[in-house]
Amino acid sequence: MEFLKNVSLAPHTTLKIGGPAEYFCQPTTSNDLLEALQSPFKPKTILGNGSNVLISDHGLPGLVIKNSVFDISFLSSNRLLVSSGTSLPLLISQSMEKGLSGLEEFAYIPGTLGGAIYCNIHGVNKNNFDKFLVSIEVFDLSTLKIQNLPSKDLSWGYDQSEFQSKPDLVILSAILQLSLGNRSQSQNLVKKITDEKSPKQSINSAGSVFKNPPGDSAGRIIDQELKLKGFRIGDAQISKKHANFIVNLDHATAADYLSVIRHIQSETLSKLNLDLVPEIQFLGDFSLPTK
Repeated sequence: MEFLKNVSLAPHTTLKIGGPAEYFCQPTTSNDLLEALQSPFKPKTILGNGSNVLISDHGLPGLVIKNSVFDISFLSSNRLLVSSGTSLPLLISQSMEKGLSGLEEFAYIPGTLGGAIYCNIHGVNKNNFDKFLVSIEVFDLSTLKIQNLPSKDLSWGYDQSEFQSKPDLVILSAILQLSLGNRSQSQNLVKKITDEKSPKQSINSAGSVFKNPPGDSAGRIIDQELKLKGFRIGDAQISKKHANFIVNLDHATAADYLSVIRHIQSETLSKLNLDLVPEIQFLGDFSLPTK
């Protein structure tokens, strides 16, 4: 496995935004991933599909590990062991093929298992991802040891996991427990969700930008209350399809994107006395002036 220097991170995100990694590697096997995690480069940043992140224009110091380790093993009739770099679409497809149900509500989310656990993503039925987790295997960067953590012993919340406050714990794999279902019904549900989402949710985005306030929708607030759909700074624009998405029209910078976020937050606070909390992850230093 190669450790490369000064690699642009923009192509490794769905937004196509981000400066260079000081060092970069892309492990495709478990052994390669462990080698990267035990390497002397510091700090270390784990990147999955880059679908829920905004990376600073200045890039990231240390080593960026693009986790491309994917594997799915069926342990029993309804339990499966999945590597953290496995894409959600593949995981959903493979589980449906085995007649397992539960993950359909996460259709059309272009992330990885590791990202789904780290962010504790929510599906269209409002279930959080931890509902399906039995245990999680992690590598502890502080001790250089592997641990198995029962999901029930961890703290979870809406778009929140314990891993967000414990950056030394890197997710390697997880055991999921699903329900026995009907493959045809599951496939029809995934198609229905995909057909509903695809006209509204642009792929050149970072997904939903803000968490939904209790009992409301961030997209509805931005669109109907603030009338900001289509608002633009540089090449970063609030999507005309769905107001909780900010898209990269072509050459948007992270500074452009962040300026749109701050404008939305400012308008929401001043006009509605409401704090909209970002759902996406911010990686890198955003305090430095852009060149």
